Amino acid sequence: MSNIFAGERAISLPSLFAALPVAVVLVDRDGHILAANPETTALQGQPPEAVVGRKVSEFHQDAARNLARDHWFAEAGLNIPDHEMTFAGRPYQVSARPLRDEAGVVIAFVVSFTDVSRLKRAERRLSEANRRLKARVWEDHLTGIPSRRYLDAALTREIRRARREGRALSVVMADIDRFKSFNDRYGHQAGDACLRSMAQAAVKVLVRGADELCRYGGEEFVAILPGTDLAGAVEVAERMRRAISDRAVPHEDVPSGHVTISLGVASLPVADHGSHRDRDALIAAADAALYAAKAAGRDRVAQAGDDGSSPRST
Repeated sequence: MSNIFAGERAISLPSLFAALPVAVVLVDRDGHILAANPETTALQGQPPEAVVGRKVSEFHQDAARNLARDHWFAEAGLNIPDHEMTFAGRPYQVSARPLRDEAGVVIAFVVSFTDVSRLKRAERRLSEANRRLKARVWEDHLTGIPSRRYLDAALTREIRRARREGRALSVVMADIDRFKSFNDRYGHQAGDACLRSMAQAAVKVLVRGADELCRYGGEEFVAILPGTDLAGAVEVAERMRRAISDRAVPHEDVPSGHVTISLGVASLPVADHGSHRDRDALIAAADAALYAAKAAGRDRVAQAGDDGSSPRST
């Protein structure tokens, strides 16, 4: 059948082939291009008549290999998977379908090329939007450091890893001393600026890539220190305390006359109840040590015992 009828009007198959909105070529099983429609001009900048009669290896460097693979799929009775090829710097989705004779033997392939560059750009924009959205979910908008939500997930992950690998894990909980009175005296904008400044100073102390500082809530921060034992965490906490003090942000309601922090340190092992209960126990131990630092006069570091026992100041 050489014609298709629309009402009483005949549409020839060559004219239908020429009117297809995507680039299409007809290739015999030996790799010769038998026909090409006008849309193929976009692929190489050559008119269809310049393409017809050439080998597919001249059409694209990967075409012969792709045709051999497509022929294998067709002979095996399998669907030929689509793939991508690049022409003039633009990505195209390539779809090949076999043509068979009356005996079912593959004699040629119809190969279409669909420009997917616009789709790729949309996918990149969507991916970037998702990345930004994820960053906003995991990031504390005021300080720019990871949020409490991130802290919960990260600490659970690190506890599992510490249990699995048998290595140390410590946390440092830090709290700005008399922050409410700071806000009352200097205003909430100054309080926000103080929180950002404290976060920046504390982050600079964490020199290892695995260490992370997260906002716990209000004026409290938690540092996660994988591979660090209690003694090492106390050293980190002391560096954080000094870094905040060295900023000398004025605060008339504390003895030093500038902003200070108190810190509590705790380490694994705590009782092995599973990662979520371990996480809560570890945070509770650090919080208890922080309370001990406050009770002992503030602007100092207190540590929980290695087994989560009563904290002591350092």
